[in-house]
Amino acid sequence: MRKTDKNYRTYIIAMSVKTEQLDGLNRLAGRIYSKTISLAEKTHDSKGFWLSDRGLKAYLKFKRYPCQAHSVQAIIDDYCGARRSFFANRKTNPNVRPPFKRNWYHPFTWRATGISYSRGKLRLSMGKGRDALYIKINKKFHKKVPSEVSLVYNRNTHIYEFHATYETQPSTHKPEPKNIVAVDLGEIHPIVCFDGITSEIYNGRYLRSLVQYREKFKAKINHLLSRCQRSSRRWKKLKRAKNRTLNQLNNVIRDVRHKITSRFVSTRKAKKVETIVLGDIKHIRQSIDYGKKSNQKSHQWAFAKITDLITYKAKAVGIEVDTQDEAYTSQTCPSCGRKKKPNKRTYQCSKCEWQGHRDVVGASNLLTKYQGWLFNPVVGAVVSPTGIRYHPDLCRLDKWSPFSGLKSSKPPTRKQRSTRKP
Repeated sequence: MRKTDKNYRTYIIAMSVKTEQLDGLNRLAGRIYSKTISLAEKTHDSKGFWLSDRGLKAYLKFKRYPCQAHSVQAIIDDYCGARRSFFANRKTNPNVRPPFKRNWYHPFTWRATGISYSRGKLRLSMGKGRDALYIKINKKFHKKVPSEVSLVYNRNTHIYEFHATYETQPSTHKPEPKNIVAVDLGEIHPIVCFDGITSEIYNGRYLRSLVQYREKFKAKINHLLSRCQRSSRRWKKLKRAKNRTLNQLNNVIRDVRHKITSRFVSTRKAKKVETIVLGDIKHIRQSIDYGKKSNQKSHQWAFAKITDLITYKAKAVGIEVDTQDEAYTSQTCPSCGRKKKPNKRTYQCSKCEWQGHRDVVGASNLLTKYQGWLFNPVVGAVVSPTGIRYHPDLCRLDKWSPFSGLKSSKPPTRKQRSTRKP
């Protein structure tokens, strides 16, 4: 689905065990996706240009696939979206390749024109003259027809999931930014914020330890896999152990990131913050070289995920999010403006002897830069920052939920898997 001015949110509305019908749908989607790749590559190799999105759909509409035409277009759009990412990245990375991998299976998608409610179930059309697919869903999802439904196979649970995308109403209230907080994104401390008076540091050492353990485990298990014959009994056993452990670690890492960002956004909402300013560091990996060990840490630093989580959660509660170039903000003294690269966690100016936490210095200079001040309003002794450390019970300060009362369907039990049908 292309990005527009509208807001969308996706939920898992139903689950089902593997059936021949559902396997056939994903095989059909894989055939359409692979044919799209083949057509685009053959045209480029023979004629030297890429077929446009509209051109691909015009060619493939004559294939008469056994499904609705809009479902074929949705699968073609999946390839076109991946190809647009290739066009954007090849400007900076000449070694990047266009989408080329053919798939036996691919998520099957229904557009809004083929979705309706009938007899208390969600009806997914397969085109004129073909039997539609009916799935039973929670009554909470009956309030609105989804814009899109995708059939996705979960390789970890070995069941099919129906992912429904709903259009949400964006907030129209845009007050003039008065109460602003600046956020310095860090590899050790994922969030350090400053509002001109107080500062908060969200400790991320536990998160970093999880990421480091995950990478060490991947290196170890990949070494063991390389010593086995592919598809052998031991290779399959190690592969299952790898997928199981990585799935568990990724779930824990995702939970930590969500809890930290939710606590941060809810705290800003309680303090009636109107604008959150995030440091723009998307090109930092291309501009630094601190050696093998430090470069490895910077490449494991998922600052874009933290940025995305803060952005959508803040917008959902009516807080505007903006970005500001972060160049030299952690190296500039807030008092005299002299630049010095700190080598410890405490920044100490050699000229005016001003000192403070170096991440708080970065956040305060980011606020100064964003508001266009010549000097930081707080140039004296900075108030000691408040530290927030992750623990499993860390939660929001309010009862707001981005799911608006909607919950994912519970996975079927072992007994239901053997009898349940879509």
